[in-house]
Amino acid sequence: MVCIKFAGMDVHNLEYYINQILELSPEELGLLTACVVSRQLKKGELILKEGAICRHFYLVQKGHLRTWYNKDGVSINLNFTFEGSFSSNLKSLKNREASTFNIEAGEDSDVWVFPLDNISRQLNLYPQISRFIRRLAIQILIDSEEYSNLFKIHTPAERYYYMEQNNPRLLQRIPLSQIASYLGVARETLSRIRARK
Repeated sequence: MVCIKFAGMDVHNLEYYINQILELSPEELGLLTACVVSRQLKKGELILKEGAICRHFYLVQKGHLRTWYNKDGVSINLNFTFEGSFSSNLKSLKNREASTFNIEAGEDSDVWVFPLDNISRQLNLYPQISRFIRRLAIQILIDSEEYSNLFKIHTPAERYYYMEQNNPRLLQRIPLSQIASYLGVARETLSRIRARK
């Protein structure tokens, strides 16, 4: 079997990640992947800038994306998206309003970009593609709710231990200052939490 590549990226991995959300027929899968484009990003390169309207979903093939906003000159981290996971700004996407945060490459990254304007042409003719988009949006919302609940329910130490158990990639690949921002604590507080273990 010949492996199709886009800018050095393997389309079979793309198909695999799509089918993890919702299994599509070969025809539907072909139509959807025909709309998707690949991007290679350098560390620090923005794929969504605060103030722009988001019209895409992003799937990380390699590397990771960092979602953050600027508060009084300080970067506040909201999310880190690793290989095989999707990112977007659903509020901006749905309401066609300016994004309140940035999404950038946290390291050199390969990303699949799902342009909703192109995909939406297929939605009426292929209901499964529409179901895929809805399931994808729900998955992103569930991930966001999980992060939000960490702050509502848990202490900073409990948040760290939860992350350690459920998302160890953060500790392996993200600088401590960014992890501290993500957990809503000062770096010194995070150092004390880590020292107590």
